[in-house]
Amino acid sequence: MEKDIEKSYNELCKKFNLPKFKSIDEEFEISTLDTEKFLLSDILGKVAERLGFYIDVIGNLAHPDASSLSTMHEIRFFSDDEKSAMYKLFKKLMKYDRSIMELMLINDNSKNAEFLNHFFPEWIGLKKEILVFIKKIKESWEKDTTIEEDIGYLG
Repeated sequence: MEKDIEKSYNELCKKFNLPKFKSIDEEFEISTLDTEKFLLSDILGKVAERLGFYIDVIGNLAHPDASSLSTMHEIRFFSDDEKSAMYKLFKKLMKYDRSIMELMLINDNSKNAEFLNHFFPEWIGLKKEILVFIKKIKESWEKDTTIEEDIGYLG
């Protein structure tokens, strides 16, 4: 099946000048798709899935839910400037996510290809921005804290 996906993608690549199969597969695991019938739409689905994961992580930090102990712990380690940058990143991710929703409704291969050609180079930069926050939340778990510090009271 992977070879069928790659073959179909390469045909679309020639038609729409898409990013190389290997590059997009490494980022969004398109070789795991089940069928090549609606390939560009399915690729957008993979992109949306990946975006959705990071939207949840960054969104929870940008607007923390007080009932989430992990978020309350992690957010304490960000400055106001970092929180502002986080919100800007969240907005970028949401813009792309909502663009994919719109494209799924329109269902036009040329518009899907146009989006992928614009989005893919942007994704490389977005990953770097996301990574800054991911590293910081990971590092937050290496710090000594108490539950009182994380939630502000004993529950």
